[in-house]
Amino acid sequence: MKPILLATDGSPSAMEATREALELARTLGVQLVAASIEHISVPTYGYYGYAEVYSELRKANAEHAQKVLADVAEKAEALGVGCTTIAGEGPVVDEILRIARERNVAMIVIGAHGWGPIRRLVFGSVSLGVLHDAPCPVLVARTPDAGVTTWVDERETVSAA
Repeated sequence: MKPILLATDGSPSAMEATREALELARTLGVQLVAASIEHISVPTYGYYGYAEVYSELRKANAEHAQKVLADVAEKAEALGVGCTTIAGEGPVVDEILRIARERNVAMIVIGAHGWGPIRRLVFGSVSLGVLHDAPCPVLVARTPDAGVTTWVDERETVSAA
């Protein structure tokens, strides 16, 4: 059977996605592929010390990704789930989709920060980007305390608990 891809950054919503992905992989008896993608947004202009700052950011992000992936692998082992980890670098959505295609996964599991429309506009939405272009089904996990979700369509504003 095809594996399940977990895309994680270690955030609270990613922890919920991790829980969901592990449970799915355990229940279905499939391999889990856990990916953590580092992407450093830095200004395009340089200044004195720019190279050192960029180097330190890359190092810190790489260490964080390795820690997150080690945690997922440890949890998978405790549940008896086979787990492969991938630390990627680059535009996050593109890398997640590339890994999904290369590994021919059955599903992508990803967290959602639950940001409102303004924050999504400013910061973007990885889960939405993955959802739109994924080669397979996508499960978007939210933290249990995400509360009330409000969305707007062309006709009305809808709230759901």
